[in-house]
Amino acid sequence: MISLLHTLLELGHSTSQNLEFAHSPDVKVSYGEETITETNLLEIRRRHPHKVTLLTFSKSQESKNTGADWEWHIIGKVYTLKMRVQAKRIHKAGGIGNLRQMGKGAAKPQIDLLIEDAKANGLFPAYCFYCAEPQRSYWVKGTVEEEAEAFETGCLIADAETVKSQTPKKLDEIENDTVPWHFLCARHKFSSSRGPYIRRFQEDVPIERYVGQFVEEVIPSYEERATNIGLPTIFQLNDRRSRLDERKGISRTPEVVDKEIIPEDFERRGITRFLRIDMRKPDLFAIRA
Repeated sequence: MISLLHTLLELGHSTSQNLEFAHSPDVKVSYGEETITETNLLEIRRRHPHKVTLLTFSKSQESKNTGADWEWHIIGKVYTLKMRVQAKRIHKAGGIGNLRQMGKGAAKPQIDLLIEDAKANGLFPAYCFYCAEPQRSYWVKGTVEEEAEAFETGCLIADAETVKSQTPKKLDEIENDTVPWHFLCARHKFSSSRGPYIRRFQEDVPIERYVGQFVEEVIPSYEERATNIGLPTIFQLNDRRSRLDERKGISRTPEVVDKEIIPEDFERRGITRFLRIDMRKPDLFAIRA
């Protein structure tokens, strides 16, 4: 069994390393937002079949309606977090691209549609920035012990309203107002202790380097990172002592959460992917934070 924390750490790491590799002069491979998003969401579903629901819908209305790539629900015993997410791949030189771009036939920029639709449906409007290690200046790998390897943070989440107010041109202009997506599980940077196999064959490490027989443990770093963009952790969603009612994108978890998914509702609102993760049962391998 692998925890959601392990999965988000590893996918953030692989996204970062794959982007850096794709930017190499002798490679020059297009590693686009669609590919990264679909790969990561599919892997989350594959590793957690009993917790995760993943559905895809028609994309004919995506740019016209919401500018969103996926809707993401995380269900806790007490609260549920619902997000509307737009993916943005950071360019090789660190540029974010045009945040005010207009979708075909749209009356407003995608960022405005994203925020407005999220507000209308009680969701947290988010950007997920896909980035490589050389592009980051704040969420960089820390110094770890010789027999450990720090996880890279290639999937950074930001509040879309903060992004709109700052209108950054480059990642380093907004990076301090982002958090790695594994902060939904635990608010620390992490490294992984490496077993004898990995220490001996470092040049040929399997892609799933932190899974199964290759993992010993993930080690939290207590280096201070005070960034708080308003997202709760899964432990807070499950804790009856939490007071999250006034937070953006938060609602009380109903008694019945597996209600029927009606594709037409999502297609009408321009949602192309739906990811639901049910975390009401303890994730025994996660680290409390």
